Amino acid sequence: MKVNYEKVDELNATLTIELGAEDYAPKVEKELRSLQKTIAIRGFRPGKAPIEMVKRFYGKSILAEEVQRMASDTLNQYLTDNNIDILGYPLSSDRIPTKFNPEQDQEFSFSFDLGLAPVFELNIGQADVMEHFQIEVDNQEIDKDIDYMRRRLGAMTAVDHAEAEDMISGTLNELNEQGELLEGGALDKQASVVPGMVQDETLKNQLLSAKAGDVLKVNIYQLFNNNDTVIRNTLGIQAEAVKDLNMEFQFSISDIKRRELAELNEAYYQEIYGPENYPASEEEYRQRVKQNLERYYANEAELWLDHQISHLLSEKHRINLPESFLKRWLTTTKQETYNAENIDERFAEEGDVLRRQLVIEKIAEAQNIQVTEDELRGAAYEYVADLYRQYGLMNAGNLIVDYAEKQLKDEDFKRRMADRVVQRKAFEAIRGMVTLKPVPVSVEQYFSHVNEHKHHH
Repeated sequence: MKVNYEKVDELNATLTIELGAEDYAPKVEKELRSLQKTIAIRGFRPGKAPIEMVKRFYGKSILAEEVQRMASDTLNQYLTDNNIDILGYPLSSDRIPTKFNPEQDQEFSFSFDLGLAPVFELNIGQADVMEHFQIEVDNQEIDKDIDYMRRRLGAMTAVDHAEAEDMISGTLNELNEQGELLEGGALDKQASVVPGMVQDETLKNQLLSAKAGDVLKVNIYQLFNNNDTVIRNTLGIQAEAVKDLNMEFQFSISDIKRRELAELNEAYYQEIYGPENYPASEEEYRQRVKQNLERYYANEAELWLDHQISHLLSEKHRINLPESFLKRWLTTTKQETYNAENIDERFAEEGDVLRRQLVIEKIAEAQNIQVTEDELRGAAYEYVADLYRQYGLMNAGNLIVDYAEKQLKDEDFKRRMADRVVQRKAFEAIRGMVTLKPVPVSVEQYFSHVNEHKHHH
């Protein structure tokens, strides 16, 4: 057996494995002898067929399996023994052709292209100053949160004219070009709309000036802000039918309702906090709201700091990658996502993610970051709990544990959870490597900064 490792450049290499009969023949013979003991060939009792006949029927397939297995094992062992760090997985070489024809030949060679992991040094330290927002919760934010909750728990009452946050309900009927009810169209469809959510100013003002019993002509697309999903669900039609609707609809308003603010009393507090541990006074209620908001915005600030750290890792580590190899690897192994038409565009994002991952792995190695079994399970429970919350299951308890434990039996899921733990620990380590500058800001200033950053990107 011969193994030839050819480094094409700093990021690409080709490894060729040559196998002769002396390498694979003993293993092939062993497999055939083992197969002979169990195989049933017509005319012979199971296990009694002559070895030559077994070779004639199964020799080539056993040969092919053993040779390919030996090539794969040799490849992996060579990479391990020589500490060759690669990205993705080896691909059959497009530089040096593989020679494998078990029907005719006895000498074989397998060539693999490798994308090599780049060698780089960490480039972050105390000179890197990062703003760590300290978001201050004032009385205005407390009032806003309390008003939202009071409105959510308040009773709906009928009113004559709508305000921006009121609910206008009625019946929608599709009209034809003559402004009459369209026969076979979308008819007698119950709908509700909040005027303040309508983006078209003319239509919004039309709704705000309407009263119960009025019949309006409205543009169905403007009424629901060109949201095909909302239109489809409201009218009960198929997705492909949305584009064929006539724009003009008749909207017959049946009622306008306003949600009044719930009173701050014992029943209200119990509705929010339960019968055992509710606030005894408005002052205590406000204090609890403030504490909840402070926890929420403290978490927001931490998430934003993590976002900034991600940017820092990308900006300070302009790492070269074996792009041609990685594009070929992605289009070969993930054909459902990547193809020749989209790989260049999508690889830009993939490359950034990979660069950050390489930096995180280097930090993990430098900091000797390990993942314990408890941390792995904690990450899995947290991940599953987030999934359940998306479906409105806030206290799933045992369901979370059972589902997470089931998922942890999947090696790919375990790897992804381990990666989450490593990233979290690496980001914590980075906070100690850079300089954090506390910056007090109001809630309004914080979101203004965040939105400006998103607009910039």
